[in-house]
Amino acid sequence: MVRFSVGREDDREGPSNTRSKKQRTTCNVEHLFKEEEESEYEFEGVSTEEEEEEEEEREEEEEEEEEEGDRNEGERMDVGSESNGKGNDRGSVRSNRDGSISLTLTDPDVLDCPICLEALSIPVFQCENGHIACSCCCTKLLNKCPSCSWPIGYNRCRAIENVLESVKVRCSNMKYGCKERLSYSKKLGHEKTCMYAPCSCPLPDCDFVGSSKQLSHHFRTKHSYSATHFRYNCLFPVSLEIEQKHLILQEQSEGIIFILNNGVERIGNVVNVCCIGPRSLKRGFSYDLVVRYEGSSITLRSFTECMPSWLEHLPQKGFLLVPSDYIGSCSQLKLELCIRRHPESPAQI
Repeated sequence: MVRFSVGREDDREGPSNTRSKKQRTTCNVEHLFKEEEESEYEFEGVSTEEEEEEEEEREEEEEEEEEEGDRNEGERMDVGSESNGKGNDRGSVRSNRDGSISLTLTDPDVLDCPICLEALSIPVFQCENGHIACSCCCTKLLNKCPSCSWPIGYNRCRAIENVLESVKVRCSNMKYGCKERLSYSKKLGHEKTCMYAPCSCPLPDCDFVGSSKQLSHHFRTKHSYSATHFRYNCLFPVSLEIEQKHLILQEQSEGIIFILNNGVERIGNVVNVCCIGPRSLKRGFSYDLVVRYEGSSITLRSFTECMPSWLEHLPQKGFLLVPSDYIGSCSQLKLELCIRRHPESPAQI
């Protein structure tokens, strides 16, 4: 154990001075020997009540001196520890039972690429002057270091790569339910496909944000009457006004939310379906969209676009074009829709 003390070496004050304490101890012993000799000659080993009281007082004084010395020594250790803690204001280190070390970085940007400011991922390159950059930035900069103009992108920075592999972090979506712990170099890639990515409520006057599963529960309990309910693999009718820009759909068993987007063009309406969920579900759902008119029909079979937050927009790709003749005089767009969940996509998000 390392002990810290505060003060000069020539400081002789207080009971913590070992030399003065030894002197006092020597004096007390000599004094006791002297009293024992006097007692032996005068009383032949029989002690009086006054001597017993004096002996008890001396023992109490010695005990008090020792206790006071221990307290002062403990105070010096505490002060030394505090002063040592004040000197290290950049982070804290804590050892774990499994032998690993927990670190707190006060500046986590040191693990980011200094050029694009994204989290560094392997491989990491450095120039001859030690400036580092991710592989993407090296390509964009044509292998020329922006700090010193030396070539970069040919020499790996193994030290930083080892740090990136050793540092374990939690996913940013931890508060939404993700329990993954992964190396810092894989953090960005994981979060792009994380199933717990935050999703926003599609209603404009609601600011709820949560995982897809949390959003499904929220919408079912708070906005149940704002959606048209359906079941997977079942063809069901939907209708909306020509100028109506969207229709919210919610699956009955899992509660996944879909949006039927509608836009008006000169030759008719454009319609498609998207899903409110993490982008990793890019091909998790497919759908058939059918419009019928006087024995004719037009069908679109496509995959839903998955987006964590939805804003009202005109369908740009993968849409069904409904000619104006199919709308009729009722000014309503009548469609049939079937949404399928692929077996490889998770049942609950």
